[in-house]
Amino acid sequence: MKQFLLFCFCLLIYSVNTTAQTVYEDFEGGATDLTWATFNGLAFEGPVANPAKDAVNNSDNVGKFTNDGVSDFCFGIGTLAAAADLSTNNLVSIKIYATYAPARALIKMEGGSKPIEKFIDITEANKWVKYTVDFSAAATYTGLTKLLVAMDPFITPKPGVFYFDDVVANEAIQVYETFETGNEMGWLGLDGVLTAPVDNPEPNSVNSSAKAGQYVKSNAHAYSLLLAESATPFDLSVLNQIKMQVRASAPTQILLKLEGAGGPAVEKTKNIGLKDEWQEYTFDFSSAKDFTHLNKMIIFFDPGVEMSADTYYYDNIVAVPAGACAGVEKNPDVIDDFECNRNATYVNGWDSLSVVANPAPNGVNGSAFVGQYNDPIGEPWGALVIDYQNNIDLSTKNQLKAKVWSSKAGKILFKLEGGSSPAKEVFVDVTDLNQWVEYTVDFSGEANSAHKKVVLFFNAGVDAIAGDVYYIDDLAWGEKVATDLENFENGAALPWEPLDQLTALHGTFEVVDNPNATGVNTSAKVGKYTKGSSPFSTVAAVAPGLIDISAKAQFNLDVHAPEGATSVIFQLESVSSGNKEVERDIKTPGQWETLSFNFEEFQAISDWSAIKIIFNPNKAEAGAVFYFDNLVQSEPTVDACEGTVAITNIIDDFECQRNYEYGGGSTLLTVVNNPNTTGNGSTKAGLYKDQPNEPWAALCAQFPDGIDLNVFNQFEMQVLSTKTAPVLLKLEGGTSPAKEIWTDITEVNKWTKIGADFSGEAGTDHKRACIFFNGGVTTTTVDDYYIDNLKWSHAPYDGCIMNFDEAAFTSSVWQYFPADNSGGFEVVDNPNKSGINTSEKVGKAIEKASGEQPWQGMYTNLESYIDFGTNKIIKMKVLSPKVGGVTLKVERPLVSGFPGGSGDNTVTNTKANEWEELSFDFATSPTPIDEAGQYARITIIWDILNLPAEDVIYYFDDIVVDGGSCGVSTGLFSEVKLDQLEVMPNPVSEMLNVQNTANIARLEIFNVYGQKLGTMWNNDGGNIYLNVSNLVKGTYFIMGYDGKGKLSAQSRFVKM
Repeated sequence: MKQFLLFCFCLLIYSVNTTAQTVYEDFEGGATDLTWATFNGLAFEGPVANPAKDAVNNSDNVGKFTNDGVSDFCFGIGTLAAAADLSTNNLVSIKIYATYAPARALIKMEGGSKPIEKFIDITEANKWVKYTVDFSAAATYTGLTKLLVAMDPFITPKPGVFYFDDVVANEAIQVYETFETGNEMGWLGLDGVLTAPVDNPEPNSVNSSAKAGQYVKSNAHAYSLLLAESATPFDLSVLNQIKMQVRASAPTQILLKLEGAGGPAVEKTKNIGLKDEWQEYTFDFSSAKDFTHLNKMIIFFDPGVEMSADTYYYDNIVAVPAGACAGVEKNPDVIDDFECNRNATYVNGWDSLSVVANPAPNGVNGSAFVGQYNDPIGEPWGALVIDYQNNIDLSTKNQLKAKVWSSKAGKILFKLEGGSSPAKEVFVDVTDLNQWVEYTVDFSGEANSAHKKVVLFFNAGVDAIAGDVYYIDDLAWGEKVATDLENFENGAALPWEPLDQLTALHGTFEVVDNPNATGVNTSAKVGKYTKGSSPFSTVAAVAPGLIDISAKAQFNLDVHAPEGATSVIFQLESVSSGNKEVERDIKTPGQWETLSFNFEEFQAISDWSAIKIIFNPNKAEAGAVFYFDNLVQSEPTVDACEGTVAITNIIDDFECQRNYEYGGGSTLLTVVNNPNTTGNGSTKAGLYKDQPNEPWAALCAQFPDGIDLNVFNQFEMQVLSTKTAPVLLKLEGGTSPAKEIWTDITEVNKWTKIGADFSGEAGTDHKRACIFFNGGVTTTTVDDYYIDNLKWSHAPYDGCIMNFDEAAFTSSVWQYFPADNSGGFEVVDNPNKSGINTSEKVGKAIEKASGEQPWQGMYTNLESYIDFGTNKIIKMKVLSPKVGGVTLKVERPLVSGFPGGSGDNTVTNTKANEWEELSFDFATSPTPIDEAGQYARITIIWDILNLPAEDVIYYFDDIVVDGGSCGVSTGLFSEVKLDQLEVMPNPVSEMLNVQNTANIARLEIFNVYGQKLGTMWNNDGGNIYLNVSNLVKGTYFIMGYDGKGKLSAQSRFVKM
């Protein structure tokens, strides 16, 4: 196929004269160009005299920033007259004269819906240095009206002076050669014939320039070359992606080399797959971004081949930034991901292929950019051809993977050809439309074959119509990793049976003929599972030693479910960690479909003992039949975090709950494999590299909307360190005074838990939580701290324990004993909103007739422990269908050495079908409770002496420590009984004396409309004096809060 995209206008011609620069600030003319505002103790002066004119900055005037040494984020903001246009000029440079180094600077543009920022490492002091940042990623951003500059931010505060100047933006391109005005770089043709410039022999969509360079290679030199030398070294600090357009008379190779005196040379080679067509090749020299000695550019065509005399045209040599691909390591297994790993040489179909934004990101493909292939009309066998030139190594990586989005059903033909072996073709059906699907084509049978080309035919053999577009992405080679665990063709390979061989509860299993051998499963034999009476009826296979997910963490299972079925739970049972499960939705009941269960999150666990499958969980449907087949283990293809709902009190578990961003220290934190799964079964953890000579450097999680510490106020994290160290935990960044709590890492080379009680900060305003590892200690080495499971834990339950109306007090996960069929639970609407309980939601408990013992019951583990008050009474509201015994127990002490629980504490209710509050005194329980044990489990047994003949439903709500309350507002005008603050004089004109404040941590003043007017902290526990002279005449309320943030006292006064 040969197709030219002809345009009526001239395409981009690179020019030596680039777009004029944009000057944001140069301090010349006796005034600043921008209006500068300062924050957090920064002092700004400008224009001031240049302290040290030199070749880098000979300006008369510059700007001066002085950090106060108190804040770790002194910054200035310059307001632009109009929004910055970064569509073309997006290479931003700034000249900085620092009085000390090393340091760093932050350059940020903001003001629109999306900001962009870059950090600069300041490496030299007492001299002007020009630094450049790439803002090309913000080319489409709008509304950027603010320029933020910060010197040495987010480290230990340090006073310092920084001069800066010439904040300008240029087009992010360096043009080296266009041949439009002659041989601009002064090329020399060595061992061959160079003619430059010459007329472009055949313009196309890649290169429509008028002129180009022509080189005819010598047929007597293997490395005949072209050489150009620059008077100054090439600046590769940002512009390190060198592009060149080439038109070759033979499909060979091109080697581009940069060299110079005083350092190593660098070179890159690209395949030329298409002859007699202009193509553009990109050479990644980012590895040489710090080199300052390279001033020679050398080109070798068909390097290493002596007897070649082909003709090559070359043109438009430019350098551009790596942009989003900066620092991305090339993966040779990736053919093309249309982002940073673009390793394919297209020799056909290239003119129908373009890079576009992902039209429909999902869990299969969340990439920002993908390939768009416009299927050519009139070419039913038109193809996209990738040429390797050499034989493709298929010895181990012979699984061709491709993600495809298609709006049209049909077939894709994947083909290997071009070598000495016969071509190999594999057709793949496209049936799932308008969504990303990853296809894997097995070419393992070609492991010893010789092929040089990969060919893709979309809707193979069918002529395209206008608008036939296919999106493709992530073409790559992988190893054959699927492991066929079960296919039932020769009977069951695994010992499938109902769980614990309880057929009444968990049904039956057998191998049968496939009842519907169509679609994704045409196997002859399949597994048939008939559910038992349990809503969690389970089929299981105990197979210790056979389950290994260290390399292949996904299980794929063909399922044929009856109409109405909604999901399947796939469980792995671990000896040490219990059941781990993944649930997937059933999309096509009545048909075979493949469900994929990704267990990446649990790869750190190795002692797996059984596989369990629960079809249509939580629905009792004895006799319902499910068929399953082809249990295959593979590399993950589905997102392990798909469908994850953020748990907002978890800060970061470095897996699926990564809910907050980091500010300070973010560049020193990476996600790594957990180095020690003993004590922490997570697969991933964070690695924070604490830097030398920075005793007050910190890792800070950011909470833009503030941290709600009313309930979840216990900071916890796990840490693994090679050394003991003090750790400072600090809340800061809001309008409230910062709060610091010290703790220590006392154990080394093992996961330990550290944390702090910030309950005293309830109701305050903080926007950052910072961790100072080895705080205040100056070190000379980089110290590694592995961290995990950063979260805000629930405060001890000293009032409401459970109410089902508030997420913080809802326990929705209950376990049943002596067996899973002993009970049931769900949160439901209150069936009787009357009397003492008008709550919207309550707990519904089911005592099952299928249970085995009259003492069967249910329990839930609390997120913290119960903090009993002056007595040890817990109250619970109950709506029971009958009068009988209700048993409440507290168990699971968090402190070792205490009894395991209270024993059965049984109270008889007196009302049927009416809400009643029961009181349970744990001071007189069979095992009296010592609250120092910190008990964290609630256990309930309904009618402990009787096993019901049929299921019995109970409702319960508002489990509370005596003296506390659930769901009762303690707002400004609540009816809760509060202490009275003493105020004098009253009425008052100027100074108000507030007494009786010994237990008050802070006061807040409100007007009669409930608007808060001010806050005063009581730091010494004495009387508080308030200057109210600025208040208008009227009545005001004073509310007093204790150290835990609870409203405990109030008063009112009249302002005269």
